Amino acid sequence: MKRNLITAGTFLIAIICMGTMGYYSLAYLSLGSSSWSISDCFYMTIITLTTVGFGEVIDVASVPGARFFTVFILVCGLGVSAYFISTLTAFLVEGELENLFWRKRMRKEIDKLSNHVILCGGGRVGHYILEELKLSGLDFVLLEGSEERILELQERYGEFPAFVGDATHDEDLKSVGIEKASGIISALDDDKDNLCVVVTCRQLNRKLRVITRCREGEFSSKLKLLGADVVMPNFIGGLRMASQMVRPKTVHYLDIMLRDKKNIVRIEDVTVTEKSNLAGKEISSINFKEYGNLLLLAVMKKGTGQIAYNPDQTYCLQSGDTMVFQAELDALRKLCKKYSLIGMD
Repeated sequence: MKRNLITAGTFLIAIICMGTMGYYSLAYLSLGSSSWSISDCFYMTIITLTTVGFGEVIDVASVPGARFFTVFILVCGLGVSAYFISTLTAFLVEGELENLFWRKRMRKEIDKLSNHVILCGGGRVGHYILEELKLSGLDFVLLEGSEERILELQERYGEFPAFVGDATHDEDLKSVGIEKASGIISALDDDKDNLCVVVTCRQLNRKLRVITRCREGEFSSKLKLLGADVVMPNFIGGLRMASQMVRPKTVHYLDIMLRDKKNIVRIEDVTVTEKSNLAGKEISSINFKEYGNLLLLAVMKKGTGQIAYNPDQTYCLQSGDTMVFQAELDALRKLCKKYSLIGMD
């Protein structure tokens, strides 16, 4: 529709320019220095195309061929004008209807969500987060102030729930289900806005896990006092550059793992619950091959913070222990479902 509108507009402008310069050229060839002005020729072209008919503002009878040229402009221009107006009307009407239906569809999808993640901001950092959430198969909703940016991201990554609004406003956060959400990621460009989002989230849902972007160190301590997990892209970028120099092959391996769209493998953690039949049992009781590509990297002991790297098969798991895997997500979901582990849907 947009392409048709541009095409129709181009033809209309071409007809107007042709009419204006045509009248001017005919008069100049016939009358010489006393030719009609460009503004009069333009005005004559417009009233001819629109069929307003205020009269001949320029004396076309005094110039040979001018009236025949007027007929030519009228015949050609009417079709182009009608096409442009109809296309413009369709663009406006269908655009509004499409926008209305899109917003209603997004509203229905958001209302269905529970224990989901809210992503605030789909900009320079946010769109990378969105891509990872999409690949991981987590339920999430994007809260973004620009509808155009949302549509661009949906075109790039496929459709997902989204809401056009301001993440610093209570009502917009409520509209994306903050009371039912399990976590929120604030990836706004301004640290003050991120601080405002964290404060608002703590008021609306104290159990919510909050992760926020932060550029300046002075805001980092304030955000941490509010219980938010703070990520500083500049700090992480510096560490990445150093790691690239010190251990390039390891960094390359992790890059390949994160960018592989066919075999989605991630480092994930799952927790042994009280209801899990793994509590009190050794790791050897798990047949990892039954589920697929699973590699147990470590076990984090509840309460003590102690980590057993590459734990022995005789390691006894307890309720509250967290297992860290390098795994295909589907394989890990099967394991979680069988043993009532939390951390994966």
